[in-house]
Amino acid sequence: GHPSHKPSAAARAVTLVGLVLGGLAVGFVVRRLVADWPEVSDQIGDAEAGWLVVGGLCAIAGMTSIGWGWRHVMRALGSDPPMLRTIAWYYVGELGKYLPGGVWPVLGRGEIARRNDVPKARAYTSVALSLGMLYLAAMFVAAAFLPFALTSGGGFSPWMLTLLALPVGVVLLHHEVLEWLVGVASRATKRTIGIEVPHWHTSLGLVARYVPTWLFIGTATYAVARSLTTDLSYPRMMFATVLSWVVGFLAVPVPSGAGIRETVLFASSGLDKPVAITTAVGARIIFVLVDLVGAAIAAPFVRRKVGTLLADDPDDEDASS
Repeated sequence: GHPSHKPSAAARAVTLVGLVLGGLAVGFVVRRLVADWPEVSDQIGDAEAGWLVVGGLCAIAGMTSIGWGWRHVMRALGSDPPMLRTIAWYYVGELGKYLPGGVWPVLGRGEIARRNDVPKARAYTSVALSLGMLYLAAMFVAAAFLPFALTSGGGFSPWMLTLLALPVGVVLLHHEVLEWLVGVASRATKRTIGIEVPHWHTSLGLVARYVPTWLFIGTATYAVARSLTTDLSYPRMMFATVLSWVVGFLAVPVPSGAGIRETVLFASSGLDKPVAITTAVGARIIFVLVDLVGAAIAAPFVRRKVGTLLADDPDDEDASS
């Protein structure tokens, strides 16, 4: 038939659902901020402002670098969207992590990429792969800081056992294992998933690209703690911070790992409990603000052209960027 620019009922319904979920995500973010602020307002009022600024800048760099890494994952899968546009997709789509359940950031980012002419299979696979690679990089960073954490007064914590997932993740990234998983998914969905699985060394290189992300995130949290006290160890804070994010990520039903990160940070950082809680909640407020402001700035740049979100975009492998 002839191409039509009139959106179908299905496209309008999907767009409406997306707008509703986006509104809910923003609502959850605001609720999180309102709930957290009274818990730390007094202590933050006495904090050193310079260190809080350092924390904010590192948080911006950390979150933005995740979008940078995602673009490289898409390039490895055969799509090459512009860098700034990809970072905009990341900030808007990632608001879904504040909704209960771990699937929303994948759906959010994947759908935005698909509607901007990244083929559907590549769009969704790139998000899932990038999340796996991001947290595999986190485990490498945590493992690197583990000896320093132990020698600076930290003993064994059961939370450290989560690092046993590191070799499992490395094996899962092997191209033969990924090809087998793609085959399983194809049979389960009864659809051919047409993606070219990157070679193992390519995947490990992509994991390495996320290492700076965790150095920024860890330093941001250290800076918040340093604004409150001088009695802390940088390597131990780095280890505790990255480990807390890993455990929070693995706790899939909990929105953005809320509550769990605080527990792990207190158990692993060596900080006094009031300082540890203020650090964890204060850092979370900074990261939430970065996500929210980043999404607001990025939103106008998400759509390739006016009407894209209401159009019936192609999701086959012939779509071009």
